Amino acid sequence: MMPGERSPLHVLLFVFSSLAAASAATDRIPNATASSTCPSYRCGHAVDIRYPFWIDDANASAGSASSASHHCGYPSLRLECRRDTPVLPLPSGDYAVTRILYGDRTVFLLDLGVFSRSNTCPLVGRNLSLPAGSPLSLTARDANLTFFVHCSFVGIPAHLVACLEGDGRHHSYVFRDGDELTPRGYAGLCQDVIGMPVLRRSLLGAGGGASPLDAVVPALNMGFELSWRPVEDGECGRCERAGGLCGRRRGAGHGPWTFACFRAAATAAWIAQKSPRRPLLSADTQHTGPA
Repeated sequence: MMPGERSPLHVLLFVFSSLAAASAATDRIPNATASSTCPSYRCGHAVDIRYPFWIDDANASAGSASSASHHCGYPSLRLECRRDTPVLPLPSGDYAVTRILYGDRTVFLLDLGVFSRSNTCPLVGRNLSLPAGSPLSLTARDANLTFFVHCSFVGIPAHLVACLEGDGRHHSYVFRDGDELTPRGYAGLCQDVIGMPVLRRSLLGAGGGASPLDAVVPALNMGFELSWRPVEDGECGRCERAGGLCGRRRGAGHGPWTFACFRAAATAAWIAQKSPRRPLLSADTQHTGPA
């Protein structure tokens, strides 16, 4: 036998021990699959996207195993890659993902319905709405801007949003968390009342007699943050407690999706290459309108 060459017995023992270890790992995780591939994704260059988020690549070929046969991640944390911008679709509209802090379980979002680099008048969008049972929630670092839109009463001039005046007989106002005299009792006299989350720090320094409007547009353009909590119940909760990663899979022929628990021992990097197009957030004005 040549130096450094392994004996057949040594190789067989190595193979059998590897198979035994794989079998043991499978037994520890409910419904574990034979595949342990839980990819990370790139959409543009700014955000690292990985479990529990995942990219739904609608442009992938039907034979692409990464998109057609399985995925790792929470169903409600599905992202779409649009012009090199990761987008989180929610019931209230589409939100661009600008940053994810996995250690803090925090994701930073911009409402694409109100984001604008050039407008000086706020684009009033929609109330934030999360899917039922979603692991996402607002954090203590968020504040709320409440817009009273097209109201028939005359309110506090300091809170007037003059650029949203319509026919001259109806007025719009904005209030921040903690503002006194917020006219909630007059909501029935307004066309709409919309609460929009912003980062609390974006409103710092806007007091001291300054008009609330001075901070509104910059605050809306900074976005807000959501935190997510680990899933504790059901199949996914059992999977994660056993050291696995939750996901879904389907067989050949694009059958129905079923729950799958993937072993977390091996993670493959999968870089989603997109054709070079203009990023969604590079335009001067992005306004999709109210949902």
